Amino acid sequence: MMALLPMTRTAVAHQNIDQLQEGALVHQFFLLRQVEDRTDKTGKPYLSLVLGDKSSTIVARVWNKTLVKCPGPFAPGDYVGVQGQVDAYKGELQLTVNYINTVQALEALGKDLKDFDPELLHLATPFDRQQLWQDLRQLAEAHIQPPLSQLVLRLLDRYQELLLVCPAARLYHHPYLGGLLEHTWFVARHAQASLAVYPDLNPSLALAGALLHDLGKVKEIANPTAPELTVPGQLLGHIVLGWEMVREEARAMEFPDANLLIQLEHIILAHHGALEFGSPVQPKTREALLVYCLDDLDAKLKMMSTHLQSHSGDSDFTSYHRVLQRGLYKGGKTAPEKNSEK
Repeated sequence: MMALLPMTRTAVAHQNIDQLQEGALVHQFFLLRQVEDRTDKTGKPYLSLVLGDKSSTIVARVWNKTLVKCPGPFAPGDYVGVQGQVDAYKGELQLTVNYINTVQALEALGKDLKDFDPELLHLATPFDRQQLWQDLRQLAEAHIQPPLSQLVLRLLDRYQELLLVCPAARLYHHPYLGGLLEHTWFVARHAQASLAVYPDLNPSLALAGALLHDLGKVKEIANPTAPELTVPGQLLGHIVLGWEMVREEARAMEFPDANLLIQLEHIILAHHGALEFGSPVQPKTREALLVYCLDDLDAKLKMMSTHLQSHSGDSDFTSYHRVLQRGLYKGGKTAPEKNSEK
C-alpha cells in the first residue's frame, strides 16, 4: 500500500476546510463523517465521502483508480490521512482523493503522524453546551406555565446527555456536536421575541413547541462526531420520534389537559410545514405556524452563514447552494452607475 507523500511547498500541516480554494493541494488528516459505496457511469465502484474538521465539511470522491490502491475499510468516525486536490463540481468545492488511509492503519505501517491532532478535526458549536442547556431549562421554568413546564423540564432532564452532543442534522445545518442545542436555543429565543409582537398567542404553548420541536433528533441521529441515521431515524424520522417521546412522557406524568397536549403534539408534527418536507400535517394553529417559520428561518440562516464562510474569494457571489437553490451575495460594494452624457 502506497504511503502518504512528503509535504510539498504547496501544502501545509492543516488547512481548515472553510479556507480551502479550488486547486488547493491537501495532505493532512480529517474526520471521516460519512462514507457511501457508489458506482460510476462505467459500472466501476468508488467512494463518496464527507470529510470534516473543526471548521466545516467537504464532499470527497475516491475514484476507482485510487480505491484499488486504498481499499480501506473505512467507516464513519475514522480519522483518515488524505492526499488530494480541491476541485469545483457544479459550483461546489469537492476533494478528489489520490490517497487515503485510516490513522490506525498508518500507525501500524509505522508512519510519522506528528501532524495528527484530533482537536483540529471535531466540529462543535462555538457556544458553551452546558450553558445552552441551562438557558433552555431556565426559559422553561420562568416562561412556561404548568402543566407544560413540567412536561418540558422532564424531557430536557431525561435527554440531557444526548442533547449536549447531538447535531441538528447530518450535513446542512448545525451538523456538529451541540448543534441541536444551539438550533433549539435560537428557535426558542426567536419565539420569545415574537411573543412580544404577537401577545395574543399562547406563550406557554409556543415556547414548549419551540423547545421540543426537534427533540426526536436525539433518537434519529447516532455517532455525533460523524453523524449517521439510526434505524428508527430512517424508518420513522425525527418528527414521529419526537411526537412519540412527548406523548410517552405526558402519559407517564398523567398530563391533565388533553386539549393542550394535542396542540403541542400538533406543533411537533407540523414543524416542517408541508407534506413534501416530512410533516404529516400542515400547521393549523398560530403557534404551530410560528414554530415552523422560526425553525425554517434559523436553519436557513445557518446554511447561509456556513456557505458564505466557505467562500473567501474576490467574487461578489458564492457558488450555487443545492438546498437553498441560489448563490449568495457576499456583501461587496455595488458597482457605481456610469454617468451618461447627452
